Amino acid sequence: MAFTGDIMFGRYVEGGFKPIRAEDDDPFDRVAGLLDSDLTLANLETPVMAAPPTVSKWGTRMRFVTTPARIARLAPAGIDVVTIANNHFYDMRSGGVTETPVLLRQAGIHVVGAARDTDPLFRVETIETQGWRVGIVAASAVNNTGKPTPERLPYVHTGKLGAALVPVIEAARADHDLVIVAVHWGKEYSDAPSRTMVKAAHRWIDAGADAVIGHHPHRLQGIERYHDGVIAYSLGNFLFDNAHRDKRDAGILRLTFSRQCAVTARFHPTVIEEGGPGFEATPADTRAELERIGKRLISLSSAKPLTTTWRRDGDALVSDPASSSASPAACGR
Repeated sequence: MAFTGDIMFGRYVEGGFKPIRAEDDDPFDRVAGLLDSDLTLANLETPVMAAPPTVSKWGTRMRFVTTPARIARLAPAGIDVVTIANNHFYDMRSGGVTETPVLLRQAGIHVVGAARDTDPLFRVETIETQGWRVGIVAASAVNNTGKPTPERLPYVHTGKLGAALVPVIEAARADHDLVIVAVHWGKEYSDAPSRTMVKAAHRWIDAGADAVIGHHPHRLQGIERYHDGVIAYSLGNFLFDNAHRDKRDAGILRLTFSRQCAVTARFHPTVIEEGGPGFEATPADTRAELERIGKRLISLSSAKPLTTTWRRDGDALVSDPASSSASPAACGR
């Protein structure tokens, strides 16, 4: 499986809308080979509408939207699944909430974490690939609306998030080969997860999750090996219109699972480049980029309480399984 961080295709600004014109130029062309896997998951930070309004209903306060022509780039690039359980789910209000999953499915994309109008709020969503049943539990600890909406985001406050997902993960473990948690959480632009987040992620691995994939801080954070699981607290911005360099450094995490739970973890650094028609996700292919992102991941992952070692392997970074904690019965059943 492969995992990336945040993807957005445009936002409202003063005077109108500023798009990333993916319909004109493919922003994923240079990373498509790294995205190719049996199942690739990304966080789509952008509601989708066939005819978005020219002016945001909320003003210009960080509201996003995109069109079917732009999300049409996702599937050909190798992105199979997107989670839409994030704080921008209601940027286009009920119209966007309704249209987004429909238009994504029409584009050949599996959708997890859509807003709910029935219980349960938190649930496992199953995707089958290569004879494996993969269960994905998507949730958010961040919500922009500040009040109840007709459609409910699978949301709970960070302090309660750990306990809320445990029974869902335990139930999913019984009849899935893999269980993945996709969670929108953390403090924007922070370098490290809070202790509450670390404790929650550990609880989910202990309950049977094979990997926890986080997003929202818009910065790359540490990636931890905990017992038999891998926890990426934040994979950063994969495609975003942010001009600040430290918010352009991210990566693609590739995990290879076996029935014996020998989980291989490789991280491929990426950067967002601006030029020509707009922004694009590109492999970090210069020595300076690789050293900068590599040092960041190694430093943040080895800092307490994560204490996970990553090493350079060509243009990627690798973390080896902790054989002392491996338990073959825990994953890849």
